[in-house]
Amino acid sequence: MDSQSSKIQRSAILIKCFMALVMLTLAINIYTTSVIDFGSVAGAIGILSMLRGFLCSPSLLSMPIKNCLGSENKISKESYLYFILALILIVVSGF
Repeated sequence: MDSQSSKIQRSAILIKCFMALVMLTLAINIYTTSVIDFGSVAGAIGILSMLRGFLCSPSLLSMPIKNCLGSENKISKESYLYFILALILIVVSGF
């Protein structure tokens, strides 16, 4: 059980670093162009909400995807909502 909790902790730290990188990239883009592109903002928020969905279900962080779908570990309702929001925002950012 200790190895599983350490995997979850390492994955959570990595995901939080990716979230910070996405925000930093968006801020640099806005600063250099002096224009707020709402498509890129929607895409960034979509990526952030997808990553937040992974953080809401720690079981997703400790096992491979193919094992998550077939196991008794359920994905939380919050994760589903974050994933749906991410899908919608990423699709909107493409237009």
